[in-house]
Amino acid sequence: MIDNSTDITRTTFLKHIEKIDMKLMEEQLGYCQDSRNGLTMAADRAVSYHRSKLHGKRVYFLNHSAIEYVFIKP
Repeated sequence: MIDNSTDITRTTFLKHIEKIDMKLMEEQLGYCQDSRNGLTMAADRAVSYHRSKLHGKRVYFLNHSAIEYVFIKP
């Protein structure tokens, strides 16, 4: 999945995942929702967004601290 991935923008990534899942993940990882209160995931340059295939299905994933979080449609 990683070797064959394509880098994408955060905007593209957000078009393909459930917004509530992303919001919950950001909260669990300790990001602020408003940049006036601290670091947001959108502003974190260490987070990258990608598209790939896993077991023949299109997946979208983000890389945060060398951990890949994979999002797939049910």
